[in-house]
Amino acid sequence: MKKQLSVLCLLALLAAPAAAANILFIGDSHSVGPFGWKLDELLRAVPGAQVGTYSSCGSIFQWWETGKPTPCGYFFRDAAGKTERGEKGPTPIFDNLLKEVKPALVVVELGANYAGYPSDDFAVNDMRKLVTKISSAGAACFWITRPDSRKGHEDIPRILGLTYKAVTPYCKYFDSTQVTKYPAAGGDGIHYWSKEGTPIAKAWAEAAFAAMKPLLDELPQ
Repeated sequence: MKKQLSVLCLLALLAAPAAAANILFIGDSHSVGPFGWKLDELLRAVPGAQVGTYSSCGSIFQWWETGKPTPCGYFFRDAAGKTERGEKGPTPIFDNLLKEVKPALVVVELGANYAGYPSDDFAVNDMRKLVTKISSAGAACFWITRPDSRKGHEDIPRILGLTYKAVTPYCKYFDSTQVTKYPAAGGDGIHYWSKEGTPIAKAWAEAAFAAMKPLLDELPQ
C-alpha cells in the first residue's frame, strides 16, 4: 500500500505544471549509478526542461575546476540525450558546463568524498566556491547531501555539518540520510549499486525530486 501511495504521489508531481527551464545536474559516484540515472529520468520528465547531467566518481568540486580524471566511473547525458559512460576519463569543467547548459537551476549531489580530506576548512571553502559560482550565474541551487552508508557511518554527521555550513544560504539543502538506510548486508557499504541498494537509490531520487518541486515551479518560463 505504501509503495502504491508513493507511486501515485510521484505521478501527481509529474502531472502538475512545472516551469520550463534549463537544468544542470552534477554529482559524484552516487550519480554515476542508479540514483543518478533515476533523478536524470525524473528531471527530463519535467515539461519543457532541457537537462544536462554529468557525474564523476570520486569527485569533489576541485575536480570540476581542474578536470581531474575519475578512476572509477562517469555518466554524462547532455540536453539532446546523448549518453556517455566509462570507467576512466576527465571530470568536466564546471565553468564550461555553465556556458553550455545556461541553467536556471543547478542540482548538486556532492559531499561524501570530503571524508578523505582532513581539513574541514578546505571542504567548506571548496563547496562554497561552487555555490557562489552558481549564485553569480543567477541560477537557483538544490544541494543533495551524501546518503547513509555502512562504511564510514561515523563520519556522516561531520560531513553533513560541513556541507550545510558551506551551502547555506545559497542552496536549498536536502539531507539524504533522512530517506536512506544502507542495507545490513550486500553492496560495498557505500554505494547503492547492488540489488539490495538499487530500490533504495531510486526511492532516494524520487524523494529528492519531490523536495525540489517548489524550486521547479518557481523557475522562469
